[in-house]
Amino acid sequence: MSGEYTYYSDGFFGFGPPGTFHPYGWMHIVPILLCVGLLLLVWVKRERLRNWKGEIHFRYVLAFLMFLMEFSYFLWLLYVGDSSGKYLMMSKLPLHVCDVGICSCMFMITSRNRTLFGFNFFVTLFGATLACIIPPTVLDGADPTYFRYYQYFGEHLLPIFGTVYMMIVHRMRPRYRYLWISVGGLSAMLVPSLMLNEAFPGSDYLFLKLKLPLLPDNQYLRAGIYAALIVVIFHGMWLLWRLALCGKEKRTSGKYEMKQSGRPKTES
Repeated sequence: MSGEYTYYSDGFFGFGPPGTFHPYGWMHIVPILLCVGLLLLVWVKRERLRNWKGEIHFRYVLAFLMFLMEFSYFLWLLYVGDSSGKYLMMSKLPLHVCDVGICSCMFMITSRNRTLFGFNFFVTLFGATLACIIPPTVLDGADPTYFRYYQYFGEHLLPIFGTVYMMIVHRMRPRYRYLWISVGGLSAMLVPSLMLNEAFPGSDYLFLKLKLPLLPDNQYLRAGIYAALIVVIFHGMWLLWRLALCGKEKRTSGKYEMKQSGRPKTES
C-alpha cells in the first residue's frame, strides 16, 4: 500500500505541537505507577487468582485489550498519518520490537506457552520498559487530552503487566535457552527491517536510522552493534534473574532450617 493519506491533527484523535508531552512529570509517572500498583495487587492476591475459576477469562480480556491497543494504532495512523510528514503505511508495519512483543504476549497469556514467555521476558520487558522510560522520542506531541497518549502507554504497559502476571500467578520462569531464542528472533527481524528502511525513506524499523550519539549512521553497521548490545543486555537480565532466584532460595532455606531447629528432638 502506498500513497498519501489525509492528514488530520485536530481533536482527541490528533496530536498537539512539539513539547506537549512533559517527560518525567505527572503525565509520565502516573501510568507507570498504576501498572506497578496493579502488579503489587496481583502479588498480594496471587493464591486467590490461581484458584479463581474465571482466571482464564481474565487473561482473554487482557489479550483483547492488547489487541485493541495494537490495532487502534494503525487506525489512528490512517486518521493522522505520521507526525514527521511521512504518510506511507509501509513505514509503520508492526516490525518494531514493541509491536512484536505485544503480539507475542497476546498468544503467550492465552496459551501459556513457555517459549513465548521466554521471548517476552527478554524482548518485551526490555523493549517496553525502555519505551516507558524514554517516551519523548515518539510521544512528543501527545498529552492526556489525546488518544495517542493512552494508546502508547497501553501498548507498552499491558505486555509488561501480562509478562509479570504470568510469572507471579502461573509461576513461569525464564530459561537460558530462551535468551538465545530471543536473540534469534530479533536477528530475524533485521532482514525485513533493513530492506524496508532502504525502500521507504520515512521508515525507521528497529530504530536503525535514529540519530544517536557515538553510533554510525550506516544502518548495517548499527545493526551489528545493536545485536552485540542485545546479547550483553539479555545476559545482564539473566544474571539479575539468577541473583534474585538465588536470594529467594537462600531465604527459603533459612526459614526451613529455623523451623527444623525449633522442633523438639525425639529420643531414639
